[in-house]
Amino acid sequence: MSKSIIFDTETTGLEEKDRIIQVGAIIVDSTPKVKPVVYDELCSCEEPIKIEAMATHGIREDQLIGKPKFEDTLFFSTLKELNNKNNYLIAHNLDFDLGMLEKYDFKNNFNLIDTLQCAKHLYEIGDQVDNYNVPNHKLQTFRYMLFSEQDEQNEIDKIKNETGSDLEIKAHDAIGDVIILKLFLKKLVEKIKAKYDLEKYSDIMSKLVSLTQEPVEIKIVNFGKHKGKAIAEIEAVDSGWIDWLFKEQQKQKIANDSKFNKDLYYTLDKIIKNRNKVAESDKYNPSSGLNF
Repeated sequence: MSKSIIFDTETTGLEEKDRIIQVGAIIVDSTPKVKPVVYDELCSCEEPIKIEAMATHGIREDQLIGKPKFEDTLFFSTLKELNNKNNYLIAHNLDFDLGMLEKYDFKNNFNLIDTLQCAKHLYEIGDQVDNYNVPNHKLQTFRYMLFSEQDEQNEIDKIKNETGSDLEIKAHDAIGDVIILKLFLKKLVEKIKAKYDLEKYSDIMSKLVSLTQEPVEIKIVNFGKHKGKAIAEIEAVDSGWIDWLFKEQQKQKIANDSKFNKDLYYTLDKIIKNRNKVAESDKYNPSSGLNF
């Protein structure tokens, strides 16, 4: 028996000094008869909420008056109790939320599932889903591509009936995003079962964990002077830019910089290694006269 903690945080901002001001979570047991547990908690914080963050999640300073600090929330207490390799910690863009938890001296022992990274493996940019082409891997994008209002309401009603919670879905609200994430996780499980011919719960979850750890090869660059171009095309016409970008990624990796992109690093490393392999092969091409 294992538990999956599906969660999301809202914060004062995106900088190192920023902290959690809301957490939403649904804890699901692998035994169907065990009812899920819902957490939706606002948290007080000494760090002021940045206006950019406030404009995204809609949480105002006065809403936090009298609320417990994050480290004193029921969710954080439960999270620490369940923190072992038998259980799963699940979020969309997990690195961000896990980084926030680590600011409260949280040391992870969970199996980790990042639905963002899994989605990159299972839905390529440009893939057709119903009448849409996948433009990016944001949770809200998948929400509108995959789920109807009735799908969402059915999920809310189900959770309400099981837990007695009074829930609603709002974009960029922690508990609202968690409900969407729970629906999306079901879609990922369906894709895993079909693509890898898996049926056992433990095998499916293990595959999600392994996909979380595996980088994805980037095909299209979505930034900089080559925005919108295929990375293979850029290598053919501007390999110097590829080298520069790789060096920047190396620096960020060494510095443990939040801007480091493991998928980009993996892709650039693969391109450069392949380039060097081709160059080395050309040295010993029979037509060159160097193959004695």
